Amino acid sequence: MEDITPLNLEDSPKLFGLRYDQLIAILISLIVSTQLYSWMNPISFAGHDLRIDICIFLGLIGPAYCLVTLNHSASHWEVILGFYTGNRVYIPGPDPNPTRFLVDEQLPEFVE
Repeated sequence: MEDITPLNLEDSPKLFGLRYDQLIAILISLIVSTQLYSWMNPISFAGHDLRIDICIFLGLIGPAYCLVTLNHSASHWEVILGFYTGNRVYIPGPDPNPTRFLVDEQLPEFVE
């Protein structure tokens, strides 16, 4: 019997329930954090080794990226950041299309 399941081309390919960019972010953050831990010399601060704290923070960057991009792709967040950090100036002023709203519309009256 032939498979007639339609292809949903809007979905991103996934592996272990993660998109490829999310999976790569987790793997890179874990690899960098473990390699940095083995490369660094102990950093003593108030009798505590800070090297483990730094590496845990770096290792959690990948899962944090996955949570931020849970419902949207990475390009969605680039558009949002580009809006706030772009060099465009938005000047408030009158509506360029004043016929957008129906001013003379007859509204229905609801009687209780």
